[in-house]
Amino acid sequence: MTNGIGALKTAIAQLGSQVAVARITGVTPQAVSEIVRRGRRVPAEWCLAIEQATGGAVSSHDLRPDLYPPKETQ
Repeated sequence: MTNGIGALKTAIAQLGSQVAVARITGVTPQAVSEIVRRGRRVPAEWCLAIEQATGGAVSSHDLRPDLYPPKETQ
């Protein structure tokens, strides 16, 4: 899995659109577009919502490895 913007793009593809990600995170579609377009860091407050919406396919660690450590595998 790619990190940061690549992971956000994966979430957008899985959820169907930037608008879907915006609804899940409680922001405007323009805010999502701006993050993708400028290649900025995914806001930390979006990470858990995206992880939940993707069923864990895109983890918080994938989106922000600087804030969320990898989950332990068993």
